[in-house]
Order: sequence, then C-alpha cells, then structure tokens
Amino acid sequence: MLGSLASTMDTCQSTNLQNDLQHHEQDEFEVPCDYLVVGAGLAGLSFIDTLLTENQAATVILVDRNSRPGGHWVHAYSFCKLHQPSFIYGVNSIKLGKIRDSKGNEIMDPNDRATVAELLDYFNAVVNQFKECKRVTCYFNAEFGHHQTKAKYNVYTIATNRGETTINVRCKKLVLVNTNVIVPSMRAPLIPIHKTIKFKPLNCLTEEVFNKKPIDRKYQNYVILGAGKTGIDAILYLLNDCNVDKSQLTWI
Repeated sequence: MLGSLASTMDTCQSTNLQNDLQHHEQDEFEVPCDYLVVGAGLAGLSFIDTLLTENQAATVILVDRNSRPGGHWVHAYSFCKLHQPSFIYGVNSIKLGKIRDSKGNEIMDPNDRATVAELLDYFNAVVNQFKECKRVTCYFNAEFGHHQTKAKYNVYTIATNRGETTINVRCKKLVLVNTNVIVPSMRAPLIPIHKTIKFKPLNCLTEEVFNKKPIDRKYQNYVILGAGKTGIDAILYLLNDCNVDKSQLTWI
C-alpha cells in the first residue's frame, strides 16, 4: 500500500569558525550577525536574496534542520514536479525557468515545471551565490534553540552535529520562516494499517518499481490513498512511467 496523504555545518562563508570554537568556551563564544534566518526553503532563501540586493552591508546566518537547502523538497518523491510553471517560482536574482527568448528572458510555459532534482540543484546554486558575497553563513543539520537577551542584542542557541556542538548567535533581528511541513516520507501513516499490508511512501516507487522489470517487482497490486496531487502523481507515475496495468491499481 502506498501512502500519499498530504500531510556538520555547511559554511557559506570562508571563516575560521571551527578553529575559533576550539579556543572558546561554548557559553562565551557568540557568532554575530544582523539577521538570523531559520528555514532554508524558498521563503527563507527569497528573503535573504532580496536582503542582500537591497542592503549592501547586512550579514546573515541561515539555519536549517535539513542537510541541504530546499525545505520540504529535500524529502519529496523523485518524480514530483512544481505545481506551477517554473517561470513564477524561485528567487529574484536567479532564473529557474528553462524556456527563454533570444535575449535570455524567461518565457511562461505551463509545461516547464521543474523536477525535484532540478529544484535541489537550483537551491544549491542560490546558496552558492550567497557564498560569493561573503556575508552569509549557513548551518545545516542544525536545530534552532532557546533565546536570551543581552543588552540590545538577542542571543539564540543553535545545536549542530546532532547536538554535539552548540553555537550562540547574536543577532539584531530574528526571521522565522520555518513551517515544519511534513510530507508522507517523513511520518507514519495517518490511519491504522494492518500488519500484513506493506505501507510505504511514494519515495520508494522509483527504486522498487520503476527500476525493476515487472517480473522482479515485490508488489503486483497497489492501493493509493488520497485524491490530491500526490495521489494523482502516484497513479500517473505507475501507469505511464512504470507500465503498471490499471487492473493492478486501487484508488481510495
């Protein structure tokens, strides 16, 4: 049964932060910045992108619990695409759409919808551009923690390396854009599933169905739960890409 119910530190700035951490007590060492941004999905990256364009001096620390930028796209199934044309998605400074005119300007094409792989590459390119400005530092695999006030500054704790390292960030403004979106691959099923039923998120389809010949597949029948975009994506992928016969599908 397939569930489709909707549901280390990576440094972007060349610093000697790791060396500094070795020579300071954790409760005394503070990393300064103007803006602390929590969430490296499109909203957080768009905010930073605009901020760097309009403020030539602002410094930013970006924190995200994922291993890379992209928000919920980091956990999305491989055959997922944007809900809308790429032309109207992304940050201002880097174009996402692939359809261009002779001058390199994006052209709105309803069929030009970026895939998960293309989106993750795009988000990496955005962060790499931040790196070049020398004003942004990113902490991935990091958790945003508690707050304390010191003089006119706010100090927030960031736990990195699965909590092994704690860093205090001193900032002027806190920007929370983390939405805690949960996609099916990140949680257990929302309804009771009998122990004899193999319940898996859509992320398994590429490896267990698409990449195998029909005779080598573990499953011959599929039940798709949910009538939203995710459920429709699952059915179309099984029919069109995996060549699963429609008699093998049950849609609830």
